[in-house]
Amino acid sequence: MSRLNPFVRGLVCMILIISSISVSSCNGNAKYRERIREVLSDTQEIERKWLIDESDIPYDLSRARRYYIEQTYISFSPEIRIRRINYGERYTLTVKTNTSQDGLTRDEFEISISADEYQELLSKKEPGTITVYKTRYQFYDDELGEVLAIDIFRNELIGLAYLEIEFASVEEAVNFNQPDWVIRDVTDRREYKNGSLARYGIPSDITDNENAVN
Repeated sequence: MSRLNPFVRGLVCMILIISSISVSSCNGNAKYRERIREVLSDTQEIERKWLIDESDIPYDLSRARRYYIEQTYISFSPEIRIRRINYGERYTLTVKTNTSQDGLTRDEFEISISADEYQELLSKKEPGTITVYKTRYQFYDDELGEVLAIDIFRNELIGLAYLEIEFASVEEAVNFNQPDWVIRDVTDRREYKNGSLARYGIPSDITDNENAVN
């Protein structure tokens, strides 16, 4: 597209926007893929998480990549989860270990599995836990220079929403200035991890705050 004259380039951009292609600019897809490659370059996950208000998200999520996720835990020591994505478009098994005290880093190993393997593993679900249902909206933000993942939870966890950003290094994560529209950083709060949500539901401090307001 770099060889196109400005008029044609602008026209192509307009067509992409009208078509609701999930890009923030004409080279948004390239930036998205490049950043994803950077943050997934090794097996260490470096991620910050913020609690957000679903009604106060300053993005048009209809233009984002959308993933319907069903997440079930079959072990907590080590943490092993399985996912059904987009109603069976893809299945994964993920093992997470060595979570740091501040919740910022952990080792992550993920593989794709078949539908049959998923069903077999589903029968090994941890007793007393729920399957976590959420819709993930993922996109590249030009201003922040990061790929953002917004999780809107459903079913038993309805009313809960997170912003997650994965970084290529601890230094990047620590130096990142959080957006002003988030409620608070919950990276170091174990009760906000998805595994804890599967076991205990929405953290009590959220419901306590809601009751205080109401």
